[in-house]
Amino acid sequence: MLDKETQSPISRRTLLGRMAALAVSVTALPAMSALAQGNAWNRDFELVVDFDINQADGARYRRPYVAVWIENEAGDAVKTLGLWVQTRKPGPRWIPDLKRWYRKEKARKASAGGDIIETVSVATRKPGHYSLAWNGRNDDGKLVPQGTYAVCVEAAREHGTYQLIRETVTIGSSPFKKTLGSNIEIKGADVEYRKKA
Repeated sequence: MLDKETQSPISRRTLLGRMAALAVSVTALPAMSALAQGNAWNRDFELVVDFDINQADGARYRRPYVAVWIENEAGDAVKTLGLWVQTRKPGPRWIPDLKRWYRKEKARKASAGGDIIETVSVATRKPGHYSLAWNGRNDDGKLVPQGTYAVCVEAAREHGTYQLIRETVTIGSSPFKKTLGSNIEIKGADVEYRKKA
């Protein structure tokens, strides 16, 4: 065997040394990757999103389409917690009105395939209080690392308003509560990182 740089034969000792160095570097890669990502999500904890759909005035009130999801620090969708839409005609034409969620879903679908609309969507909901829990797993079912995430609650109504609540939270080892805000469609929203009940 020849050394590429010197074009001279490589000794057995040099070859074994290079192989040992390669083995150490390959073995260290997963540990370095885990260190760069941070600690794993604590399986005993969950992130609960509580929100209220507002009762709008008017006789021709239509229930809003609602999407609740989690984004990572880069703004990529990690997990869709809830998608309340009408999937039969004429409903599907209004799904793109959930602008941010729909844009993220199109990007996810282009890279990973599959159809989240068909898998997680349920019928629209009447005004009232709702809770959705996140167990720290992404849409592929893999546990995510602790870190900074954005909680998104988006609502759009046919011939009505478009509203988005988006707040960042830092997932670590300590429980917390945070108010996310409110708007015309979502009367109020808050989030709690807590031990599973």
